[in-house]
Amino acid sequence: MREKTIYEKIAEKYNTTPEEVRREMQIAIDAGFDNPDPAMQEEWKKMTLKGDRPTPEEVINYAVKKLKGN
Repeated sequence: MREKTIYEKIAEKYNTTPEEVRREMQIAIDAGFDNPDPAMQEEWKKMTLKGDRPTPEEVINYAVKKLKGN
């Protein structure tokens, strides 16, 4: 049996779908990414991005690394 993804766990808790969870996360990330505050922009620059904007997976990975002290 495979382990549930974070999206599945959140969706289950809030009675929605994993796809909706990911979509809403992307909307929130995009809003934060567009914030013109220089301090916010500096924080975004610390992330490794594959595209023009961070994905939920990239933000989650970055947050985990920060929490671990990396």
